[in-house]
Amino acid sequence: MHKKWYNPKMSVVPTLFEIQSHHDHQRERRRKLKALRLDACLLYPLCDGPGVALLVIMPPILLGLSLPIFDFIALVDPFQRADWALGLLALPIFLPLLLSFAATLGYTLLILGQVLVASAMGEADQPDWPEWNPEAITEGLGRWIWAGIFGLGVGGFPTILYWVNCGSVDWFDRVVFADLVIMGVGYAQMCLAASLLHETLVAANPLTVLVAIGRIGWDYVLPSVVTGVFVMLAGGWLWFTLFGIPSMRLAAVGLWGFWIFVLYASLVSARILGLTYYAHSHALEWFRFRPKWATSRRLGRLYTNS
Repeated sequence: MHKKWYNPKMSVVPTLFEIQSHHDHQRERRRKLKALRLDACLLYPLCDGPGVALLVIMPPILLGLSLPIFDFIALVDPFQRADWALGLLALPIFLPLLLSFAATLGYTLLILGQVLVASAMGEADQPDWPEWNPEAITEGLGRWIWAGIFGLGVGGFPTILYWVNCGSVDWFDRVVFADLVIMGVGYAQMCLAASLLHETLVAANPLTVLVAIGRIGWDYVLPSVVTGVFVMLAGGWLWFTLFGIPSMRLAAVGLWGFWIFVLYASLVSARILGLTYYAHSHALEWFRFRPKWATSRRLGRLYTNS
């Protein structure tokens, strides 16, 4: 851009090169948005080996590690006796399973993070599974927990506040509650994306998150609605599995189906969120190269993209 030398107060006059660059940029943006199709994202987990393997291998493992939750519920009986003291006494018995479950879940979250990064870079292929590295798993799990605390703490507060003060729930309250869940989930997943793509936990702050959502604009409605609907479906599925099925065998099958659905929904949500960033990368410009946690990391350089 340049101004006429004889009148510095004149409006900015674009050059031919800048006009052509703007048109090229608009065409590129339309091409990226066209690639962000819901049907393609819904098929994404099933179109390549890593996604199919995740849906086949991980649910039985997570099922085996989470089955003791039925014993814990029977022991505590939260709706009748609510004997939480007895539950705390029995907690050391479940501790080894809890640690194994945390490690497996942390590794699964690393895979989902890889999907988010690959999608944010515009890659069509699914990424390979990372190596089983306890240090990377612990760090990745901590990153997700930290972003979750910030995201759900801020984004979920209006939902909890409305739920506590709405009184008797009718259909209007359910609609408002669903809207608040979608908005809260949209905020929370942007916190997660900022933390993962910036490679710094500091990025999961309200200023960075809200500015990013504002720059994306209405195109951020799709990932918010899709992930919000997935969260509500998963929550209802889990509640019915734990407290609505009288048969233990059917409840175990329901819990297995729950983990399949959660992993599938997580892959779809990570894909949509990553492609949304890819379509608006010119406005956000969070990273140029693949984050170091998604490949290899040098010793002593944690949470840095330098």
